[in-house]
Amino acid sequence: MNLAAVQTLLPGVACPHKAYYRVVSKGFASGIDDIGPSFLVGWRYNPKHEFGVLYLSVSPECCALERGRQFGGGAEVFRPFVTGRFKVDVRRCLDVTHKDVLRALEINREDLLAGDDYSLPQSIAREARRVGFEAVIAPSAASDRCQNLVVFKDKLTPPSYCLLDTLVD
Repeated sequence: MNLAAVQTLLPGVACPHKAYYRVVSKGFASGIDDIGPSFLVGWRYNPKHEFGVLYLSVSPECCALERGRQFGGGAEVFRPFVTGRFKVDVRRCLDVTHKDVLRALEINREDLLAGDDYSLPQSIAREARRVGFEAVIAPSAASDRCQNLVVFKDKLTPPSYCLLDTLVD
């Protein structure tokens, strides 16, 4: 992996969609746009207790697939779910779905999705955040049809934004 390449990829790209989605258990609906829970737990693109992110996906269906992959059959215990639709315009994204970016980083898509060792995607996100990216456009581990947006919400600077638009049961 070539982490030094991350800085050379600035300013990156704008996120390709204007709407992204997040699914949470109804009991957590009031915090659907909060990065605090990811700070406490950590996941693929954020190391535990280092920084929080907002994990979004391109569709409610992709969110459901991600949730199912994350919790397996146990996802049912978190029902009922609510879906949040976010209005998003993030200008400085590191797009790790793009072959030229993967080539510059000297990694491949499978490296980002392999197993439960998240050290590689966390290292990339850490460096992206440090050098000034506002988000990572990432492949979905749940489906080739899906794509995720990992937002460093505390690093957004105007004109970039990521705002909860609607909440649907």
